[in-house]
Amino acid sequence: MVVKMVETWRGIYPITSFVLEALGRKRDDGPEGALSAEERTLLTAVEFWAAAAHGTLLSHLQPDLQGKLAAARHAFAAIGAVRVVSLLRVASEELHSTTLRQSPEDVVAQLDERLARTDDNVDDLIARYAGVIDRTAAGAGAL
Repeated sequence: MVVKMVETWRGIYPITSFVLEALGRKRDDGPEGALSAEERTLLTAVEFWAAAAHGTLLSHLQPDLQGKLAAARHAFAAIGAVRVVSLLRVASEELHSTTLRQSPEDVVAQLDERLARTDDNVDDLIARYAGVIDRTAAGAGAL
């Protein structure tokens, strides 16, 4: 019996792409502070996830690797991606490690590989979180 390895599909689901586009447009075209705190959190997660999916994670994180990793860790914790949070914590520790002495590029490359294999269904978590924000905003508008 021959086992054929299948390459993991890399990309983002349409809902994630939609959220990225909608929130990016609202941020870029709206007044300063147009995004709510929840929307900023979601945008941070979506931008990070899209960069990971498209192989541009290193350029997305530069020039502030630690700051953007911390922001991403906060955002993924908020949407419930606990395994991604753990991977981000490990990457942050690897960047600080004096014994491992890995370059930031190597740490991000390893993070990218680990993210591709995560058990978190990030796209579904993004959709759920976006739905919660939408319901909350609709409820607030009804008052």
